[in-house]
Amino acid sequence: MNQHEYDSRYTDYQTNRSALRKLVRKLYLRKARSHLRGKTVDIGCGVGELLATLPEGSKGLEYNRDTVDYCQSKGMDVEWYDGYADNWQLSPIAGNSSFQSAIISHVLEHFDEPMTILERILEGCQSKGIERVLVIVPGRAGYGSDPTHVTFVDRPMLETRVNAIPGWRVEAAEFFPGNFRSIGDRFTHHELQFLISRDWK
Repeated sequence: MNQHEYDSRYTDYQTNRSALRKLVRKLYLRKARSHLRGKTVDIGCGVGELLATLPEGSKGLEYNRDTVDYCQSKGMDVEWYDGYADNWQLSPIAGNSSFQSAIISHVLEHFDEPMTILERILEGCQSKGIERVLVIVPGRAGYGSDPTHVTFVDRPMLETRVNAIPGWRVEAAEFFPGNFRSIGDRFTHHELQFLISRDWK
């Protein structure tokens, strides 16, 4: 990852959006929120745009310490979290917690081995009683627009890995805005919202 992701420059970039960008952003957040149920863990919550709209008791985990400070100053429950040090087991979340959902949005594409990380996150979610996990990743144009992106994560990659993990299944996969993958080849702000649920069979 680029060093600016860990300092105040990232926080400033995220909080200094224009009024129009903030309005458009709300549409994306509303769509993501529609897939979530109950108290939610936001893994890589950034400046807490989504977290601030989630049910009371939801929690954010974030690596950028400056961003954590910002979220805490706004009264949000956000904790500094090093996923690698924790093997992505979500240790800050108590076992048998009342969290129903987790979301990891625009994070996996920043890693060399995103599917290994996702599998470990699902292990952590399973141990905490979390029933659904929403993964959001950018389309091809969005992926190419950011030099800090290192692995393009697409629907076949996610489906193949999740289908191989016992206890989980693909619940839904939807492109937004406009449920056509090809839009993401040209439109930078197009994303895949990929919902994974516990398989109780």
